[in-house]
Amino acid sequence: MTPKQRFLTAVAGGTPDAVAVSPLIHARFAHRLISAYGWRDVYRVHRLIGTVHFRGPLGVGFDFEWPEGWGDDDSLELGEDGRVIRQHTVRTPFGDLSSTYVNNLIPGDPLVGKYVVYPVKEPEQWTVYQRLTEKLTELAVRPDLEGVRQAHRVMGEEGVPSVGVGSVFGRLGNQRGMAELLLDLYDHPSLIASVYDTTWQYQERVLQAFLDSPSEVCFYDICWATGARMGPKLFEKWVGPEIRRAVELVHRRPGKYVGFYTLGRIRELLPVMVDTGVDFIETFEPNEGDITLAEAKRLYGKRTCLMGNFDCLVLARGSREEARQETLRCLQEGMDGGGYVLVTADEVPADARLDNLKVMAETADRHGHY
Repeated sequence: MTPKQRFLTAVAGGTPDAVAVSPLIHARFAHRLISAYGWRDVYRVHRLIGTVHFRGPLGVGFDFEWPEGWGDDDSLELGEDGRVIRQHTVRTPFGDLSSTYVNNLIPGDPLVGKYVVYPVKEPEQWTVYQRLTEKLTELAVRPDLEGVRQAHRVMGEEGVPSVGVGSVFGRLGNQRGMAELLLDLYDHPSLIASVYDTTWQYQERVLQAFLDSPSEVCFYDICWATGARMGPKLFEKWVGPEIRRAVELVHRRPGKYVGFYTLGRIRELLPVMVDTGVDFIETFEPNEGDITLAEAKRLYGKRTCLMGNFDCLVLARGSREEARQETLRCLQEGMDGGGYVLVTADEVPADARLDNLKVMAETADRHGHY
């Protein structure tokens, strides 16, 4: 089997000839290693290591022009401490939404950034965001798929150029900040429910663009929701309907797969996720999580493909032997019966050791055959 065939066989719940290996290499590690961080660069790093590209900075967008009365402005400023400050303002007839994002927060890891000022600062501004989202949905008629087409063509059978889609919950969190969004769920539930429904209409356009692309796999990022440590009832109320609709929409198209990218403590949330019929779930963090790969395999391994659980700290701080032992542990807990991809438990850290990643690939190649 080719690397791509192994990956897709596992995602479909089958047993490939060997375990696919796909550490979550993203922009930060690629930038540190080769001083570049586009999808081509991430793919190049995978080829260097001997693993299959799965994640990376690849998504879908839309080509459009703002109508009169709408627009956006960007400005960049270099702070005295070397930080890059981005000011962004979206102008609408109903009010403006302005934000401040800061990059280069960690010396030697310049791609790390965060919002210091969110666009929605008061609950009343949700109505501005809602009107903005309605307009964006109206304008989202020409998807820009050229990047996905190029990645699909370049990677061929050596990679899986998956499309990343942020969840509606995550989109709202990026507008308001997680703490304030959680408070709004309690203080203004009707308002947030209305905003949620409006944002889902835009989300349908994004998912349809993925379906129209050559990419076979979409990873649906719900880490904002799982990382917020919501209980199962709150998760079911606010996230459950969305992820069921997303899975149903993707599964209408044969040959397309969708999985959930999660972080944190997901034990009590897994029944809701698995019941959607999702094709795969990642990342089963060993340090911040609350369920082992072995237990997840026993409970859900026949219903969905499992990915993740390889301790990222081993890649950054461990020895080659520790990387080998961590690979063997993951294979022992996850590979039996298929439906498993060897994936790291989060993004490969910028300070990961290249040799440890190569050991991960080499050990799986030696011990991961069925």
